[in-house]
Amino acid sequence: MPSNMSVTFLGTSSGGGPTESRNCSSLVCDMASDSLWMVDCAEGTTRQFALQPHSLQPRLSIQKVNKIFITHMHADHLMGVVPFLRNLLFPPPTGETTVYYTKRTVDLYGPPGLRLFVRQNMKMTITRTSDTYRVHELLNTGDVLTPCNSVPKDDMAQMDASQPNVMHYSELAGSDIHPDEDGLWRNITAHQGQSSGVVADAGPILHRDPCFGYVFTETQYPTRKIVVLGDTYDPSAIIPLCSNPSPSLLVHEATDSHVSEHADPSGKLSRRTPVEVQQKALARGHSVPEMAGDFAKKIGAKMLILNHISPRFPATRHPKDFARQNIINDIEKNANEAWGFGKRCKAAYDYLRVKIPVQFEDQTQDGTATDMQAAQPTTTSLSGAPVDVSGAHASAGNSSGHQHPQRGRGRGSHWRGGSSRDIEMLDTPRYRGGYSGSRGQWRGRGRGRVATEDARGMSDSDNTRGGGKRQRTF
Repeated sequence: MPSNMSVTFLGTSSGGGPTESRNCSSLVCDMASDSLWMVDCAEGTTRQFALQPHSLQPRLSIQKVNKIFITHMHADHLMGVVPFLRNLLFPPPTGETTVYYTKRTVDLYGPPGLRLFVRQNMKMTITRTSDTYRVHELLNTGDVLTPCNSVPKDDMAQMDASQPNVMHYSELAGSDIHPDEDGLWRNITAHQGQSSGVVADAGPILHRDPCFGYVFTETQYPTRKIVVLGDTYDPSAIIPLCSNPSPSLLVHEATDSHVSEHADPSGKLSRRTPVEVQQKALARGHSVPEMAGDFAKKIGAKMLILNHISPRFPATRHPKDFARQNIINDIEKNANEAWGFGKRCKAAYDYLRVKIPVQFEDQTQDGTATDMQAAQPTTTSLSGAPVDVSGAHASAGNSSGHQHPQRGRGRGSHWRGGSSRDIEMLDTPRYRGGYSGSRGQWRGRGRGRVATEDARGMSDSDNTRGGGKRQRTF
C-alpha cells in the first residue's frame, strides 16, 4: 500500500532572518522512499537537523538527503549548501585504516551560477570528500555555461580557485538542462519510491531575479503532487505543471501581510493599509497571503501552506503566546478568504510537518485536509483533521479567529478542553508532553507544576474537585 508523503519545514523566515523563532528557507520532502529531497538550503540548515525536537517523529536524517533543489541564487536560500555538503559527504580515509562503505553521489539542481558557487567555495575551503556531488543547471537561451573540465586525480588544479572551469576534487560533471518549447523543464530527475516513481519538473516564476518553482509528482497511483514555489510575485508561468492531477500540496510564499486592528490592537502592524502592504511586497518581488490563496484557488490545490514569513511575524513561543498567534491567525485568514469559503491554510513555522495522505477521503466538504505534526508549541497544530483557522482551542463564541485564554471543560489551570481531533504538541522546558483532546486531558513531564490533570474537574489547589486526579512534580 502507498505510504504517506510528507514535507517538513526546517526554515520559514524570509531574507530578513534568521530570527529567534525562524531559520531561513529550507524544507525537506519525504517522497515515500528511502531518500529525502531538499528544497533550498539556507545558512544554519545543517544545525536545524541537529535541533529537531524529540516530538518530531520520525526524525529527519541528513544521510538520507540525496537531491537538493535551489529555487534562486539569493543568500537566504543557498548559503548553507557548502556546509551541508561538508557534513553530508563522507570524508576521505586517513592513514592505513580501511573503511568499507558504499560511495554515493548527491545531485543539486538550480539556476545558472549554482555550479560555480559550489565549486569555488569547495575549493577555497580546501574540502575533500570520498563521496561526490553533481550540479545540474537549468538554463535559458543566452545563459552562460559553466564548463566541467576534468584533470587527473590529485592534480592541484582541482583545488585551485583561480581555475574556475576545472571541476573540484569531489565533483562529477553535471548536466546543462534546457527547457521545452513552452519554457518548462520537465522530468529533470526521477526516483523510484516504495509504490510509485516520482518525477521532478521545474518552471520559471517571476521574482526580482531568475527563480524557479519545483513540482514533484508520483507517476502511478495515487499520483500525489507537491508544488514548492520560490520567492515570487507571479507564479502563473508554472500553471501547466500544476494540473492532471491538481496539487495535493502547494507551498507558496507570503512574505508580508496586512494585519487587522483586532489582531494587533497596539497598531504597530495594523497601521499599514492592505494597499500599502501589497505595493511594498510587489516592489520587492514578493507576495501577500491573498495572492497565495488566489493562486491555490486557480490551480485547485487541496492544501496550502504559507512560507517565507517576514521577521515582523515571529512564530509562537509557547501555547499561551496569544499575541503572536492572533497575528498568525489573521495572516491565514487573509489567504483563506482569497482561496474560497471554508478553506483552511496554514502559516508554516520551523519543524512543521505536513503529511500528504494517500487519499483525501477524510476531507471536509470544501475539500481541504491535512495531517500536520507540530514540533513547536502552537494552538493550531492538528493531527488528522482539517486546519482550523479559528484556532484549535478558541472558544465557541469567539468567531474572529484570534486566540484568547480559555479553560474549556473542567477547571485545570494548565489545560483547556478540546476534541479528539485537536491535538496540541508541546516541547518547551517547562511543559513537555501532549494534550489529549478527547477528554481535555493534559499529560506532561518535566519541571512544570502539573504533570497530569484530568478534564473531569480540577482546582488550582492541591485538592481535587469533581472526582478528578492530579499529580504534582517538583
